[in-house]
Amino acid sequence: MTSSEKTRFLFLSFFKMWGLYILFYITVFILSIWIPELKSDTYEDNNLNELLQNNSFKLFVLACIFAPIIEEMMFRTLVKPTHSDIILFICSWPVFIGFHFLSTKIHWGITLAFSAVLLFTLFYILKHLITENHTQRLRNFLHKHLTIILILVSIIFGLVHINNYVDTFIIDLALIVLIIPRIISGFLMGWVKIKNQGLIWSIGLHFMNNIFIIGIGILISKKAETLSLVYVSL
Repeated sequence: MTSSEKTRFLFLSFFKMWGLYILFYITVFILSIWIPELKSDTYEDNNLNELLQNNSFKLFVLACIFAPIIEEMMFRTLVKPTHSDIILFICSWPVFIGFHFLSTKIHWGITLAFSAVLLFTLFYILKHLITENHTQRLRNFLHKHLTIILILVSIIFGLVHINNYVDTFIIDLALIVLIIPRIISGFLMGWVKIKNQGLIWSIGLHFMNNIFIIGIGILISKKAETLSLVYVSL
């Protein structure tokens, strides 16, 4: 595929993703008439709502830059991986865990800069310590079971996002409704990586998805704020 064909496939995947979101939520809305447990309005992403109200710049950096890069390294590197993908997978998890630990104690910007330096450092060191021969058997296994790996990685990607809504891991119908769109997006991000033959393309799709959602959230937040000011002034 040429670069223009890959770009076209990226945008088609984005529109397909949102088409599936809409179809899914229409189905859930209809089913919730008979199954009230499907209604997910009992759960909220409090961190997201707080950032929307108080620090939209931080939200943009974390959700639209940091999250697409680190999460694609954590998950989609296992989908039809190259040697570098395996190294990035190994590096990304300690960086992700370290970021969430340090971000509660240190300013988020400093933590983000430290995470970037740590990621590059780990990658540089491991790239020289781990040869392609060391990862060959693992890569062969992951390539051989590509479909199963893609599905499993997509499901795990969805399950990890349960922590956006609850402090401890639980599962119920409402939470399943909330994570299925993540599973859909995870699958399509993996599919884009396979078809376009590069992690950068799944990062791109992840970025497009998140910035679209955050953009809608900011617009709704600003509109609600304006309406509340109008109401107060009446």
